[in-house]
Amino acid sequence: MNSMMTDADHAISLASPLVNLFVIVGLIFYSLYIAVVRSICYSFYSKGQKRAIISSESNFNYRPILAFAILANVLYPLTTTQYGLDDLIKGNDPRLNQILKLAPSILKGPRPPLLLQNRHLQFAPWIIQNELHKRGIPYERHYFSVKGCIDKSDPECVYDPLMDDEITLDIFPPFGDDSELYPQFNASSPVILFAPGLRCTSDDLPGNMIVRVAYGQGIRSIAINRRGHTPDQLLKAPRWNLFGDVEDLEQVYWHIKTSLLAPNTPIFLHGISSGTAVAVSALAKWDKRRKQFPDRPAPSFVGVITVVPGYDTSKALLPERFKFPYNFLLTFSVKDHFVSRNEEVLRSFNSDAVDAALNAANLQEFVDAAAPFAGYANASEYYRGENPVNDLHFIETPTFVLNAIDDPCCDIANLYEKSPNLEHGGRSYADIVRESKHGLIAVSRTGSHCPFLDGTFFPFVRDPLWGGWMLNSWADQVSVDFYTAALQVYDERRFM
Repeated sequence: MNSMMTDADHAISLASPLVNLFVIVGLIFYSLYIAVVRSICYSFYSKGQKRAIISSESNFNYRPILAFAILANVLYPLTTTQYGLDDLIKGNDPRLNQILKLAPSILKGPRPPLLLQNRHLQFAPWIIQNELHKRGIPYERHYFSVKGCIDKSDPECVYDPLMDDEITLDIFPPFGDDSELYPQFNASSPVILFAPGLRCTSDDLPGNMIVRVAYGQGIRSIAINRRGHTPDQLLKAPRWNLFGDVEDLEQVYWHIKTSLLAPNTPIFLHGISSGTAVAVSALAKWDKRRKQFPDRPAPSFVGVITVVPGYDTSKALLPERFKFPYNFLLTFSVKDHFVSRNEEVLRSFNSDAVDAALNAANLQEFVDAAAPFAGYANASEYYRGENPVNDLHFIETPTFVLNAIDDPCCDIANLYEKSPNLEHGGRSYADIVRESKHGLIAVSRTGSHCPFLDGTFFPFVRDPLWGGWMLNSWADQVSVDFYTAALQVYDERRFM
């Protein structure tokens, strides 16, 4: 790794677009004053007064400042090296080289647009497009009942109907009556299972451009709206995990595999932001089960992608790692969405945990407080059972990870810190992946938290679904490129 974002870098990155905007807007208004207002007011002055005022104003030459501000914003991105990859961490399977050959976009990395190099500014067009794209995909919704036990820290934890609830699966293209509109898809078409982000759903995973890109490559998408995430659907049971429930995900997997798909259909798993935690936790547990208990069935995938993971979830949401203002804003948001609107059912199970969650000062405190609703007595038990880095060394499924140096929500230092797990022998998570068989991590210099805007002068691509144009996201493109490459390189995995 060649770069690292410090707290000072973050403060500067927050301030710089505001300063630039203030300078440019201020000087534009000053220019308007010079050109318009002054000409009107001067009509009331004598010639002598006008000469005196013009002489005094000429002492302040605003033009060089305006030119500098504009050139700094336009020319700097052309000369900076803040694009492409900062690091590529690759496991020891030679077939990963085939993946990189078939998907060269991975090595290219993103090159952000002019004026949108800043990690905060990248959010602006991306969020606007996400809002415009909401409800733009004609999903077929399936309702699915999930079951659970009360105390997950108990190896003998048995099913309890108290934890029964219903989640939703949004599928595109559909399997049902509308499937005839998409003749190129059938029950054997490759499928991506999506684990959405913090407060996200199928309409905003965040974003849904990847669903469109996958559609263009003949890949079906199934977004798993986990407990508490489906809009206008309250919790029925006091079971809810901000990062997602591994047991729920396994129930969904077997339902999809046995009830919706043809035999040997290629399946992929795709976690985004906080959704990466359940994807990695589940993958590690299932690959570990397959290795230790080969006679027991375990979900399998041709390939897995995690986009902007935070790694150790016991630390990833601390304010110094998940930075201002996003930690502050999302703490308020998750309290309202997951706790306040489900307060009755949650308080009936553990009123103290509800109070602690509502009083949390940041996201990490919120997750700690909510441990009882995830099936654990306290935060320590929760991270012992659910932290995705615990069994990272057991993962054998081909897995591609995307991180960005300038991510304000998932500190890139998380990747390079040493694991506290004694089984990891003091290695960092980067080292564990480097010594794995099928792991691959691309660390880009820019990308922020999810946008990964790509295209210096024209950051747009055609929308395969509806036509027209949409933002070009390097993460979306390389994800689908990885999946199509994995279909060739690791095709035998669909028969597992």
